[in-house]
Amino acid sequence: MFVLKNAWSALTHHLWRTICIVVVAALIASASLFGLAARQANDTAHGTAYNSQQVSAVIRPTAATMATRNGADPSWTKHYLSWNDYTTYATAVQTAQLQFTYSFTESLPVRQNASFTAIPGSAKPDPNATGGEFTLRSFYTKDAAAANDLGTYKLIAGKQLNYTGQDKTGVLISQQAATRNKLTVGSELKVGDPSNASKSYTFKVLGIYAYTGDAPKGYGSDAKLAKDNRENAIYTSYYAFGSNGFESTTAKNWSVPDLNIMFQLSGVSDYNKFVKIVKAAKLRPTHTVSSPSLEAYHEKIAPLVALHTKTELLLNIVWIAGAVLLLALAALTMRNRRGEISTALIVGATKPRIGWQLMLELLLPTLLGLAIGMLAGGFGTKPLGAALLNGSGLSNGTIAMNAGIIWKVLGLGLCASLALGIIASLRALLLRTDTLFEPCEEVAR
Repeated sequence: MFVLKNAWSALTHHLWRTICIVVVAALIASASLFGLAARQANDTAHGTAYNSQQVSAVIRPTAATMATRNGADPSWTKHYLSWNDYTTYATAVQTAQLQFTYSFTESLPVRQNASFTAIPGSAKPDPNATGGEFTLRSFYTKDAAAANDLGTYKLIAGKQLNYTGQDKTGVLISQQAATRNKLTVGSELKVGDPSNASKSYTFKVLGIYAYTGDAPKGYGSDAKLAKDNRENAIYTSYYAFGSNGFESTTAKNWSVPDLNIMFQLSGVSDYNKFVKIVKAAKLRPTHTVSSPSLEAYHEKIAPLVALHTKTELLLNIVWIAGAVLLLALAALTMRNRRGEISTALIVGATKPRIGWQLMLELLLPTLLGLAIGMLAGGFGTKPLGAALLNGSGLSNGTIAMNAGIIWKVLGLGLCASLALGIIASLRALLLRTDTLFEPCEEVAR
């Protein structure tokens, strides 16, 4: 009790130093909890969460090929993959006993008319060269619609497409196209054939949609050709597309449908195998295999990766600076204590007892700081992580506390506190008794 009383007296006598130790210890503990939680979230995002997701795979023209695209050149359709091409790749994948499911879209340009006009692009070429001002795109399933490379959309009026029924005329049009042409749900519209201006097709507005995100470069208001502006996309079911004669193996020029099959694989490992198999099956050099779902996943976790990079730097700074500050404060605590220690020894106190007092002078404030930091970090990590990742699409629980992190920081904190205490006690334990009656340096000066 005497030792504890002396230690407490010393702490209150040098209150500013005691507060500094508490604050530094608390900052180290709370920052460690948040930093390690961010590290674990990043490891999970690149580990189990990454490897366990279902992966979509598509075969599309390379960036170099797309750089040469000319939407006013009907011969561009030579770059489209046919059902025969996809059959070759799918057969190779099946032969390798790799399981997959699939869905697809088919698209082609269609012409505007006096009653249904497209939002114009910056260039206005002859529709005989472009095939038309609108793009008619069919979806085989709901999954194909969800993976739409023009962007995800939501219905703001009407109802969704029926992918299993036999509706030959139902389409979805954009809100901008509907406003421009004064169309509502139930209105009829006509579009012209891409290769035959005298031939037209009648559809019925089943619903009106609006995109939920920004347009890909060159496919929004910056589109050069009207048919490339995604607001001019007309969405329909595969049944309606085929029933109107757009699914043709003998079509030429812009009447050739642009077929895009999306393969669904059970994981990243299967996706990597899929890529190798398709390349080995003589994939065209103008095309490459990519994964929209993995690209979307990496885009989604990009804010977490950036935050993890910053917190790793913060952790290093906090740990190094914190250790230096605590050691400096410990040295300051032990500074000019020789006279006090000598006096205590002369009046009968033992070295272990004095060492225990000096240890408590550092142990008590560091443990208090550790406790405060643990509470602050434990309760603050999740809301702080949610605030820093706000708007990134990540859930609020992405950076969260768990027992493993808490015990790790608590264990390291206790070890560090004990180490500081031991360092402080050495000031008394290593004092040579044969120098007790020598004048202290501060007195000698």
